[in-house]
Amino acid sequence: MLTAKETELERLERLAYLKDEDSSYYDEWQELKDKLFNDEETWEYATRSSPIWVFFPSGEDKVYKSKTDVREKIGVNFRTLIAYLDKNEPVSRGNAKGCYFYSLPKEDE
Repeated sequence: MLTAKETELERLERLAYLKDEDSSYYDEWQELKDKLFNDEETWEYATRSSPIWVFFPSGEDKVYKSKTDVREKIGVNFRTLIAYLDKNEPVSRGNAKGCYFYSLPKEDE
């Protein structure tokens, strides 16, 4: 039950503890967590949605709209992307071998 002084974030924290004790709280916790952290309106401001400029070994370059887009199109995992992002060194192995990754500031619309 939501008290007058309890914020949604506090409620999420309380439900996180309750779901560990009683699994019947899991769905309510998951729904609130998704509402607070996977909202379309807040996604555009998250760092994961920042454009990424990729330089390929062939000399080509391309700007992708987000880290997720790079992962899906090139097949590189997030751990590799983060390890080489803005480092001025090429990826040493895997699908993105020889690629350079640079983050770009978001353009104001």
